[in-house]
Parts: sequence; structure tokens; C-alpha cells
Amino acid sequence: MIPLTRPDGTSVLINPDRIELVEETPDTVITLADGKKMLVRETATEVATRFHYYQRSLHVDARFGGRRAYDPPPEHDPAQYEHPNRARLRAYGENPRG
Repeated sequence: MIPLTRPDGTSVLINPDRIELVEETPDTVITLADGKKMLVRETATEVATRFHYYQRSLHVDARFGGRRAYDPPPEHDPAQYEHPNRARLRAYGENPRG
């Protein structure tokens, strides 16, 4: 999700996969896949930049896999980070025997 600002100043999170078109008339209008239109304060260039960073974050996560530095520690939800069909990831230099 990418954060955007409505004209009244409220924040909204938009699923970038649902964006069909971004037009910059005097205001920036985002047309979603279902035909709904939203006005936002950001320029079309800023929306495109946020979309680019969102897509880039997906590709980085898919490429390197595993946990990211900004993920919560595994102690918060161990089941989320352990999967019976995948070996546990180890940090470089850890003892492989345990």
C-alpha cells in the first residue's frame, strides 16, 4: 500500500495494483481499476515515485527472501517465521549445529 493525502488533509492507503491511471489536471486524479476516482494532494510524479518504490520493495523481498531489517523480531510471532517445509535461516557466522 502507498500512503497518499486527500484534499482535506486525511491520509489514505491505496493498493497500487488497483491504479489504472494517474492524471494531473490542476488536481491529481487517480482512477482505480473499478472505475472509482480519487483526488489527492500529491503530484502525478510523486505518485509514480511511490509506486516505483513499492514495486522495488516487492522485488527486493522476492529476490533476497527471508526477514527484512524492519520486520518485527521472531519472538513476537514465532509461527510466522518458522515453516515446516523450510530450513531456518541463519545469520552469517552462526554455528550450523545449533
